[in-house]
Formats: sequence, C-alpha cells, structure tokens
Amino acid sequence: MKVRLSAIGVLWLSFSGSLVLFAQELPATSEGTVNIALANANGIVLLTDSVQTVKGNGRTQYKTAPKLFRLDDKTVCSIAGFAAETGWIPPLLNTDVAGIVSDFTDQLSQKPVPQLDAKLQALGYLVGFYIDLIANRREIAVGTGTPADTYKFEVIVAGYDADGTPKIEKLTITAEIQKTKDGHSYWSTTRSPDAPQVHRKLVHLLGGIKEVSNNVLNNPQAYDSDAVRRYIAAKKHDNGESLTLDEMTALASYMASQTAKLTPSVGGPDQIAILANGNITKFEQPAFPHPPRPLHFALMVGLKLTTAVSFALPADVHFIWIQSKFIAMRFPGLQLDGNFFYGCEVRDSVVSYAGGLTDFGTTNTVDNSWLTWGSAALPEGDRISKRFKWRDDPPNPPPLPVTIGPA
Repeated sequence: MKVRLSAIGVLWLSFSGSLVLFAQELPATSEGTVNIALANANGIVLLTDSVQTVKGNGRTQYKTAPKLFRLDDKTVCSIAGFAAETGWIPPLLNTDVAGIVSDFTDQLSQKPVPQLDAKLQALGYLVGFYIDLIANRREIAVGTGTPADTYKFEVIVAGYDADGTPKIEKLTITAEIQKTKDGHSYWSTTRSPDAPQVHRKLVHLLGGIKEVSNNVLNNPQAYDSDAVRRYIAAKKHDNGESLTLDEMTALASYMASQTAKLTPSVGGPDQIAILANGNITKFEQPAFPHPPRPLHFALMVGLKLTTAVSFALPADVHFIWIQSKFIAMRFPGLQLDGNFFYGCEVRDSVVSYAGGLTDFGTTNTVDNSWLTWGSAALPEGDRISKRFKWRDDPPNPPPLPVTIGPA
C-alpha cells in the first residue's frame, strides 16, 4: 500500500495529472539523449544534444526538444532517458518531463533553495512521483508488457552550493513492477545518486547514451581530434586541471558528435551551459515553445476506504486513485469531482458527480451502488451513468439523531 502526499523542504511537491478518458491507441514514449558534464578548477561545462526519440504504435520518430534547463542563477540541469508520454485522449493526459522541470523552476523562483543537493533530490522526487503515476496508469489502461527501462530517467545538476562550492551531481531513477498477493501489478521507482568531488583535476558525469563518451575519455588515443589531443596532453600533465572552459566545451561537443554518428537518437544542435566564478556564464540552446505545465496531484495506490476522504490539500490538487477500494461510503459518499480513478472498485456506496474534472472509466468496477448527478454534470455524467449498472432505488439516508429535551 502506498500513500503519496508530499511537501519536501519549502517546495510543494505533489504534482500533476489532468486526466479524463483513455487513449484510443497505445501512448507514445520519448527518450534518448547524451548528457556530458565536465568540471575542473576553471569551472563546469554541461552539454546535451537536441534529438528526442518518440516511439509508439510501431513507429519511431525524431524531434528536437529542450533537455537543458536553468534552475536558478547558479544552477542548471540536463535530463536523459524518459522524457514524455503522449498520444492520450484528451491531451491533458500527456506527460512532459520538460514541463515538470519548468514548473519546478517556477517554484524555485518564488521560494529559492540555496543547497544544490536539495534541488537535485526534490527534482528527482518530483519526476519519480510522476513516473509512478503514469506507469501504474498505463499498466491498468493498456495492460502488461511495458519494458521497465521505458521509464529510466537521469538528471544531472551542475552549479554552486550555498557556500559557493562547485558541484556536479546525478540522480538515476529506475522503475520496476511488483506483483502482490491479490494478483495486482504495481510500479514503483528507486533513486540512485552519483556525486564526484569537484576540486582541481578534471571530473565528469555522463547521462543517457554513455558508451562513446566513456570510450573517448578512457581510450582517447583512438580518436583523431584536436579537442581529444588537448585532453590527452592535459590529462598527462596535470590530470586535466589545465583544460580551459572552451577546451572542455570542445571535448564534450566532440563526444556528442561521435555518438550521433552511431545512433539517430542523438544529434541536432548542442545545448550548452558553462558555469564559472559562482555563476552561469553561458546558456545556449535553440528556442523552444514553453512546455505544458502539469496539474498538481496526490497519488493514492492500493487503499481501502470505508468513509469519506478529507485531507487539507490546496484547492488545485487532485487525487489520483489507483487500484483502490471504496466500500460502503454513504452520506457523504464518494465524490468524483476532482478525483481520477484507475482499476478501482466501488461497492455499496453512494457516488456523486457535479460536473467537475474527473476520469471514471471502464477500468473501474461498480457493484450495488447509486449515482447522483444533475444537468450541470452533462455530458460526462451521462457517460458515467451508462458505463456501469447503478441501482435505481434511492439510497436510504442515515436515521435522524434522537433529541431528548423538555416537553
């Protein structure tokens, strides 16, 4: 059983899902990229490519997308691996990691957090929380068979800590499916950190497709490039401490270009951030439209409820219920507005709908229950009433309390 309601540090971290009906086709997932972070005494270079691989319904397509983000004036991040899930009907069901990162950046601008590790952990929690939602939702909507590495995600954060110390850190999120005694399948995520110490010599972190970059760094003599020759000389002379920011940028760009020669999943213009002397000195990428921001949500998985739910959540936070049971909920009963249900069971309950945002589709089951809705709930109320067999007789209200007083 999992209950996910959250606020970490000073940031509100219950994030989004705006949901209504299921996709007519299998949703498409986007992934791929190469991330390269290099750091030494001169500063930090973080570089990624611009190609995003979109897979779905037997097709593979490539498009350009943002993979590098400015979190604040001292911190940047790059993303690799799982990037988006699209193709849901309506599009409000789509998930875009770029939108989640951008929403996170908006929150940081209102409530700054100086510690770099706190920003990385919060961002990793946020994306992992969302992956939990979409993986479990997909499991119910389209069935089993989704490879676990579909949802692998890596984020590298580079910048300066609260005390001015330069840092590069990476968090890897992996998803796995688990079987329970009741025969249900649940997805959950784990997070693994990596944080080399940044001193004077050259250090690196890699994300996404790493094989070529690792080979350039470990077997540079096999490559004919001025950038690599300078790396060889600096590594021999002072462990890479003398590499300038321009030389590190050239080396990272060369590694990305060599990777692009071997796979169409990498390519397009470089997206580059350079940090030195406690600040971002360069941030360069193509112009991209603003990614869609997600709605806020609280994810509830595998619960059994026999009474009304009342939590002190902000007005814009929606409940996402997955494989949960609502038993004998009456007066007040189960309200659909502002709630989304996947693989849930409703039994012996009064269900009400007033026309708000919801998703109560046929992955759910209803037994011996009543539905109340009015003209304000059209047309979704009509659809919900026809999807399930509801009781026709009015539900019996609870008895009135007995009052004893003077005659």
